[in-house]
Amino acid sequence: MQTMEEKEFIHIAKELRERAYVASQRMGADDALAEDVAQEVMLRLWQMHESLEENRLGNMASIMARNLTIDQRRSVHAVSIEEEHVSSFVDTSEPMQRLEESENEEWLRQKLKQLPRTQQTILHLRQVERLTHREIAERLGLQETSISTLLARARKSLLEEIKKKQRQ
Repeated sequence: MQTMEEKEFIHIAKELRERAYVASQRMGADDALAEDVAQEVMLRLWQMHESLEENRLGNMASIMARNLTIDQRRSVHAVSIEEEHVSSFVDTSEPMQRLEESENEEWLRQKLKQLPRTQQTILHLRQVERLTHREIAERLGLQETSISTLLARARKSLLEEIKKKQRQ
């Protein structure tokens, strides 16, 4: 394995930055986010440049940009399903009903948190952001059939939990 020297890195840096920028935009990033991601990728690649092989850097830059974009979008969309929609239950003036609704909201928040992170994300993108299966697949870099399967599993898990709660 032949490692990269500083001069070699500088020589290909512009191309790497461009690949990172384009990969980020393909994941749905706007110009500002794509620029931030490209800069972060370049910093990380520079920190590792002595242990990297030049022939794999382009792919590495694209993959890093894709993953950083997903991470950034998740942190921006940190408003969770429960905060945005669970508390939209009908507000009543009866104290006992409000207490019961509050308990139900908390119960649902806990059940949503128990779902695997991927299922939480896909459920959020579908139910809150109203994205199509294709848009979710493109955003997350998954197959459209995987989105359908994961969404069905998330919904089934929640439905089973609701049925258990009703039996109690």
